[in-house]
Order: sequence, then C-alpha cells, then structure tokens
Amino acid sequence: MKTWQRSLVAACALLALFGGVAYAQAPGASPVEFPYMGNRTAVWVVAQLHILFAGFILGAPIFVVISEWLGYRKQDPRYDRLAKEVTKVTVILYSMTALTGGLFIFVLLATYPQFTTWLINHFYLLFAVIYPLLFISETILLYLYFYTWDSWKGEKKARHIALGVLLNLIGTITLFVIDGPTSFMNTPVKAEGISPQEFLATASLWDKIFNYSWMPLNLHRLVGNVTFGGFVAGLIAAYMFMGAKKDEERAYYDWMGFVGNLIGVGALLFLPFMGYLLAYELCDYDASICPYMMADQLSMFFEMQGAMIGLIFLASNYYIWLSMKRIEGVEKVRMTILAPVVMVLLPLVMTKVLTDYPVPDPTSLAFLLPICQLRDL
Repeated sequence: MKTWQRSLVAACALLALFGGVAYAQAPGASPVEFPYMGNRTAVWVVAQLHILFAGFILGAPIFVVISEWLGYRKQDPRYDRLAKEVTKVTVILYSMTALTGGLFIFVLLATYPQFTTWLINHFYLLFAVIYPLLFISETILLYLYFYTWDSWKGEKKARHIALGVLLNLIGTITLFVIDGPTSFMNTPVKAEGISPQEFLATASLWDKIFNYSWMPLNLHRLVGNVTFGGFVAGLIAAYMFMGAKKDEERAYYDWMGFVGNLIGVGALLFLPFMGYLLAYELCDYDASICPYMMADQLSMFFEMQGAMIGLIFLASNYYIWLSMKRIEGVEKVRMTILAPVVMVLLPLVMTKVLTDYPVPDPTSLAFLLPICQLRDL
C-alpha cells in the first residue's frame, strides 16, 4: 500500500468518525438487527478486530524506540534494523486500525443508536475535537518517524529518537483519552448523597473520564499493548525466517524472534498485577460485579483467558528451551524435555486430585485425638 493510499484510508476513517458524530445528533435513528450473529456479537467482533490492530500500533512503537536507542548506544545495526522493520509493519497496520475504527463506529451506531447518541453527547468534546486532533498528530508523527529513518542518521539520530519518544507520548495520551468513555461504560461516575443521574447531569467532562476504572484500565491496556506488540514482532520474525534464503538472514530473524519473545514474556509478567488492580477497582465500585464476572455468566471467559495465558507461557518457555540448543556448553545446565513436561502436568494433576478428593476439615479429625492419647499410654 502506497503512502497516498494509506493517507486516503486514514482520511476516510476520520470522515467516518465525524459522520458518526453527526449521525448521532440526528433524532429518530431506529436500531437494526445484525444478521446471523445478533447485535451484541457483531459489536464485539468489530470492536475486538479494531483493538487487535490498535493494540499493536500503540505497543510496538514503545519497544521500537527502545530498540533504536539500544542500537544507537551499542552501535549494533541489528537493533536499528529490527526497529525499522517493525515500524514498517506498524505503518501498514495503522491504516487497518483507522479503517476498523470507522467500521466499529458505523456498526455501533446502526445497532445501538440511542445508547451511542447518549454516549457521544456526553463526550462530544472528546469525540469531536480532542481525539481527532490526537489521531491526526499521531498519523503525522508516525509517517515522519518512518520516512526520516534513513535521512536522520549519524549526528541526527538523537533527533530521530526524540521524534519516536514524542510519537509514543501522543499515542499514550490517545490511549488514555479513548479509555475515558470505555471505563465510563463499566463504572459510571457517582457521588455520595445524590443519585447517579443527578450527579451526571452536573458532572464535568473530567469527572466522567476520571472514574473508578479509568487509570487501572490505562495501565492494563498499556502493558497489554507492549505484550501484544512483542509477540507480534516475534511472529513477523518467524514468518521472515521461513522465507529467508541465506544463513545470515536466518540468524538475524532468529535473533529478532528471541527479542520479540523476550519483550512479550517480560511485559506479560506484569500484566496479571494490572488485571488484579482493574478487577479490584471494579469490585470496589460495585461488589456484585465480582461474582457476576468470575462465578456467574462471565466465568467461562476467565477460564478461557487462564488457559490461553498458560499456553502463552508454555509456548514461550518451549521456544526458549529450543533456543538454548544453539549455545555452546549449555548441555551441562540445560534440563531435559521430561522436566518441563512434569512441571506442566503437575498443576493439572494437583487440580484434579484436590477437586475429587478435597482436603478434609481439621475439626473433622478430632476423633483421632483420643486414639493418639491411648497409644501414648
């Protein structure tokens, strides 16, 4: 996709956003029923598709700038090449992010017009002014960052790294801004002594954004974006490794896959703490949310999420275990495949045993005390 084509897609996404805001002001918009899957599933699919692209383009530039800085500091061209190749993919996927974002607005307006109108009216300044300005600024900075890569070398490299830092700053602010309406839908503002409707009628835009789950959601998504970006970088390296013709290219993409996996696993270690903080704030806002999420209708999603996280750690550790074969002399400390298999199966066996044969209540073993005393006599 050429530069003018990417710019055209971004412009269409902006028009879709402004058109959505204008459509939301039109009275009498009637909802529609999405065919085959229903409205809720349709909104979920389109929103998830948009978040997958958005998570990468917001997370990838963070470790791209860090990688470029490491290459500049260590004078290692591999880091600079890694940063440039990931940025190239980011530029391509940026257009898809804008396109899926416009699609999400249209689907949401068509399926839930009254709710979308109400939400946009309450966050009109954010949707119509702040977010478009941030989106345009991020677009300009991203293309400048990519197309000045070769020209800003040597003495100008520090200037290029500073441009990347500014790009990440604008991207992070954009994430925080759009998390305002998102967190508001989960934990609307409330105040003691008056009803939520009365407080909402007089609340400012900042009151609506700064709700219970806003900052925990910001932290959770920020760390999650870096995690997702690292693993996608590893995916890119694996794809390029399979198509490489020379040993030097294979060695580079193998190293790139190692770096992507390292970033993904390193950020993933912090993600459960951010998730716990978000869940804590949700439960502190309304205690009935916790059992509904984790023991009622939404419990299946938590079980699936736990299984997926386990598979991510398993695959990452297996990749590291395979990579250790290339290190000379590692045979003395490298464990066999039997040890990781036992470590994976042990929690499953313990869960099965403790589920079928739970630990008895200590008070139920009180009848053994007289027997022990008689034995002592």
